[in-house]
Amino acid sequence: MALQAVYRQTYLNSAAMAAMKIDEKTPDPRGGKIEKDAGGKATGLVSGPGGVAFVAAKVPLAEKQQWLDNARGVATTLNSMGLTTWMDAGGRGMSDAHYEPYKQLADSGQLTIRAFWTVIRQPDTPEQVDKVVAEIPSLKPFQGTDYFNNVGYGESVYGPVSTALLRKSGNTKPEDIAQWGRIVEALAKHGIYDNAHVEMENSIDAFLTLYEETSKKYPIKGLRWSFSHLDQVTASQLERMKRLGMSAQIHSRPLIQGVLMHRVHGDRAWNMPPMRLVQDSGIHWGLGSDATAVTPSNPFYTLWFAVTGKMVGGHKVNRQTITREEALIAHTRNNASIVFQESNLGSIQNGKYADLLVLDRDYLKVSADQIKDIRPLMTMVGGKVVYEASKKAGKS
Repeated sequence: MALQAVYRQTYLNSAAMAAMKIDEKTPDPRGGKIEKDAGGKATGLVSGPGGVAFVAAKVPLAEKQQWLDNARGVATTLNSMGLTTWMDAGGRGMSDAHYEPYKQLADSGQLTIRAFWTVIRQPDTPEQVDKVVAEIPSLKPFQGTDYFNNVGYGESVYGPVSTALLRKSGNTKPEDIAQWGRIVEALAKHGIYDNAHVEMENSIDAFLTLYEETSKKYPIKGLRWSFSHLDQVTASQLERMKRLGMSAQIHSRPLIQGVLMHRVHGDRAWNMPPMRLVQDSGIHWGLGSDATAVTPSNPFYTLWFAVTGKMVGGHKVNRQTITREEALIAHTRNNASIVFQESNLGSIQNGKYADLLVLDRDYLKVSADQIKDIRPLMTMVGGKVVYEASKKAGKS
């Protein structure tokens, strides 16, 4: 049986189709499509974000030991790139069970990266929103440790109003925004952190209006709510976010999708995401990557993009570049605050955890184009060495 998934498409061979009981009679999932050939037979391609989630939900879970081995592998790979802390916003088909192996490793002192995550539910109908709203009072973030902890709710919002980078605008229908508003109000009422995925200017505006109205009843200032991506955020919207006490999470998705962004958005893509505008606005913001199907996880590629505006291969796609010092602060010190760990992480200071890297070259002195080529010689988490390049290469 073979299955291959990319960001918005899933490919299944005949054995996978049979095992998952997907055929020409299977109705299209909400937000997805089971593609068929001219004769009406299912081709094995299930497209759309809802389609990916539909297939992911049918994949049988691995045995416990395999889950643990997989989690160790993820942590080791991220350590080798120079990552010591990871904020995970979930994704289509994700559930709380997917985080269980990381918790087990953390509880046994075997997790080599700090993992913080948000509850993700992805409702697509008013009935599903009913269930989410009913569940919110029982959510209890911040019950874990400094190695593994849930910090709140996010990132996908109500399915019909979710935005996408390669669409020119997002859905702002009042009836759909109202459903998202039910979740927003419940989160605010119970004081739970929320991170919402939103990209296009019209959707950002609609979300902000909703948040401002919600905050009149249940103030959100102090909850550190955030928006992710914000590819088309404007100066006035950033000011509104600041008044609500919000932060911005900016990502390096043009590393892979830069040319596609220009095809869809034209000249506006030069300013997507507007890193310089965000930096100069004074809002608290963090810099990071996204799902591996969207952009590389390697932090030095993210830093390189922020400084040069170039995508993989060297083609320049963004004019909103920032200095290497600004990029480094956004990726370290600022991100520590986004995961509620500013007292422990983000800088090398007395009293903070010994999470640090030894690099093969000086980030502040190499040419801008060499930033992407920086490699860790050693990665340390909590004072413990979790990666050494010399050992990986088989050297003593």
